[in-house]
Amino acid sequence: MATKQIDIIKIYGKSEIQYEALNIIKDSLDGTWRDCAQLTLPYIFPEEDLDASEILPSPFNSLGPSAVNALSAKLLLALLPPSGPFFRLLPDEKVLEQLQAEEVDQLDSELGEVEQKVVEELNLQGLRVPLYEALKLLVVTGNAMLYKVKGGIKVFSPHQYVVKRDFIGHLTEIIIKESMAYVSLPDKVKKQLEADTEVDFDETDEKKKIELKNVDVYTRCTKDGNNSFLVWQEIKGVVLNGSVKNYTKSTLPYIALRWSTVNNEDYGRGLVEQYLGDLRSLEGLTQTIVEGSGIAAQFIFGLRPGSTLNVEDLNNAQNGEFVLGDLEREVSVLQVNKGPDLQVPMQMIQEIEGRLSRAFLMVQGNIRQSERTTATEVRATVNELEATLGGVYTVLASELQKPLIQLILQELAPAVLKVTEVSITTGVSAISRERDYQNLNTMAQSVMQFGPEAMQQYLKLGAYFSKVATALGMDPRDIVKSDEEIAAEQQAQMEQQQAMMEEQQAAEQQGAMDMEAMKQQGK
Repeated sequence: MATKQIDIIKIYGKSEIQYEALNIIKDSLDGTWRDCAQLTLPYIFPEEDLDASEILPSPFNSLGPSAVNALSAKLLLALLPPSGPFFRLLPDEKVLEQLQAEEVDQLDSELGEVEQKVVEELNLQGLRVPLYEALKLLVVTGNAMLYKVKGGIKVFSPHQYVVKRDFIGHLTEIIIKESMAYVSLPDKVKKQLEADTEVDFDETDEKKKIELKNVDVYTRCTKDGNNSFLVWQEIKGVVLNGSVKNYTKSTLPYIALRWSTVNNEDYGRGLVEQYLGDLRSLEGLTQTIVEGSGIAAQFIFGLRPGSTLNVEDLNNAQNGEFVLGDLEREVSVLQVNKGPDLQVPMQMIQEIEGRLSRAFLMVQGNIRQSERTTATEVRATVNELEATLGGVYTVLASELQKPLIQLILQELAPAVLKVTEVSITTGVSAISRERDYQNLNTMAQSVMQFGPEAMQQYLKLGAYFSKVATALGMDPRDIVKSDEEIAAEQQAQMEQQQAMMEEQQAAEQQGAMDMEAMKQQGK
């Protein structure tokens, strides 16, 4: 065994032992996560040893799955909008100090091209598909793990990894456990395992074939300094050759996501867990309604004792046929008059569905149903609901968007990361800009009450248009004229008017001279 590998095991211990130690903490949360999944999307977090042929539980109510899918889709559009960059590359201040104004404009233009390339690469790699699944994991369990590989992303469920964080919430350790077929391992890995372990890897022995059918591969990521991480892979206490790598915080390809941060906890808590009580109540009430409706819909006929009617004749009778006997007196129907009693749970179901619709941003369930409902009211409702995700956007901006952009830039243009800073322009920033836009509109409407003269006299239109462009997420320098440009245009217009007046005066003078010449010729 190599010296470097021996040092890693001696310093950090075996990954299998550390994984089991950290897994004890995670086991206390597994039950809650599984309850959340069973009431929404059961396949998201099933039993760990569930066989592929087993049938997953199916909820009686479809609001849970619809809510998770709808919120995940909204988050995907908000965090990774399909149109245009959702971030900006800001040059470092030290770099800006060394550049002239023209060079700064050129740098901004070049960084804008890089931003477009990153968005194109994101679309080309199809990253939105795995990220959508990761967001569903976040909503249900509050946790998900991403592994950025060149050309794609691999998503890990909380079943497959454990994490350790410091008191601030920063990652200090990640261990991923994957079960692989022994026969699928590369030959060089098999030879290393045979040489570096005491396990008999003789595949000719039938007993050993069963024992070696699957092996656990541990991928461990440990913080090795203020801004460095050590990553390696390990099987049965053997560090695989060539797997030891060093990463900085910005280049680490493993992204551990959380829905919300909890003090002194290594894992996040999902939105479904926060409303687990309502989801359980909704499931129970819906089951009561479904089963009660099924009972109420049953038709059971009875015959009076000693009746002359034949049951077989009744069962075999076709529509319109005659049966000997007095049907009105001798045949009765079992009736379950429980319809009014079911109204109480139905009203409770509607109240719970309303609360869950608001919590999961299902807008259609929160807009007032009326012929006079205006577009402004709908927009206000949407903005109010979106604002409730401010804390979630803050977490995802720092733990998902920014690391993802840095990893894509590492693939496309690693030199850009050394002179720029990634600034996210969606999420909380978008909510703030939306509020700014509403305030600007309110101010303009208030000034307009005093007439356009008041707006022209008291409002700086150039500054107003610049702030509107900024609130809409656009660069005002590209669409709003500066004072210098306006002054130059006015000067050009004045010069043009002056030139036209001089030309007109010259033409009039020439015309007068021509008339005088014609008069002289006439004499």
